[in-house]
Amino acid sequence: MATTHLRACDVPEVRQGLVGWADENVVRGQRGSGAMQVSGFTDPFLMQSAVRGAEQFFVNDRMTWLARDMGADLPVCAFDAEDLPDPLGFLVWSDDPCPRPTTLGRPRAVLWCRTGMSLRVLVLDDAGPFRRTLEEAGNRADPTWARQITMSLAGDLALGFGATVPLNTETEWEEIKRAWTVDKYGRPAKDRYGVGTERIDELHEMQLRVIRTLLGTLLLIRQPADERRALWQAEEVRPDVAARKRLRRAGAEHPDAPVRYITLRQSVRPAPEDDLGARDTAGRIYRHQWFVRPHRRTYPDATDPTGYSRKWVGPYLVTPAGCEDAPVLGRERVVSVLRR
Repeated sequence: MATTHLRACDVPEVRQGLVGWADENVVRGQRGSGAMQVSGFTDPFLMQSAVRGAEQFFVNDRMTWLARDMGADLPVCAFDAEDLPDPLGFLVWSDDPCPRPTTLGRPRAVLWCRTGMSLRVLVLDDAGPFRRTLEEAGNRADPTWARQITMSLAGDLALGFGATVPLNTETEWEEIKRAWTVDKYGRPAKDRYGVGTERIDELHEMQLRVIRTLLGTLLLIRQPADERRALWQAEEVRPDVAARKRLRRAGAEHPDAPVRYITLRQSVRPAPEDDLGARDTAGRIYRHQWFVRPHRRTYPDATDPTGYSRKWVGPYLVTPAGCEDAPVLGRERVVSVLRR
């Protein structure tokens, strides 16, 4: 599982790349040369206005992991209008919202736009793997495939897939997935590249996991922000001076617009001898328990009083004082071992 190379301060430039692509897409549509369309964003002007007006968010890897596990356990798709931090939003995940080891696409960002009582969602992939594949294929690449991929590249991102999700209602997840099996006219979608029905269903299932992670992310952001209860904290991050100059040259309307950096609050600081991570030294009140992934921790070296050693600890369940019977956010990982 790879963490993205993008940082919170990079988000404005990443979005500006998408703005430039959306402007070009509108021009292609006006010229009749074929604008790129995805489910939920078949109107190039809607995508253009959504990208330009979106508030910017960055979610670090620990929050992404928590949102991914939380979304996987949600029984129904239930986006609420009040769950949206803004009607228009552009969010970059630091970690994979859905690990996809068998596909070229690596989801990294999402654009959302509220229209009435529905939510238009556009998921964007890391453009790096697509650019490398095009370079490696060279003249051997299928012309139709290469043209479509090239048209979908928007700076550091590439268009992934889109969806329209109803707001303020409970929808079965399978119903959300069925929307990808038909085209914009309601006819069965064609298997353009001949990958087969099973492969297409697998891709749709992966797409659904990203939508689940998005819902989990928004639900976590909508948790009470009271400093004594919240599991998360937000800070404003702005691009540096050099980045602001590049944004001005690129025609950005607000080159110094802030990015809301959402991170898991670091309030539990276990003592070196406390491998359960349950000692609350920050004096905060919690309402949940959560799992911590395996990681290295520094300990004083028993054989050398002036030295230190690094040891692997975890996974373990963090249980703040008074939360022994509280709900658990996330879940412990199951490791499958394959033997020949």
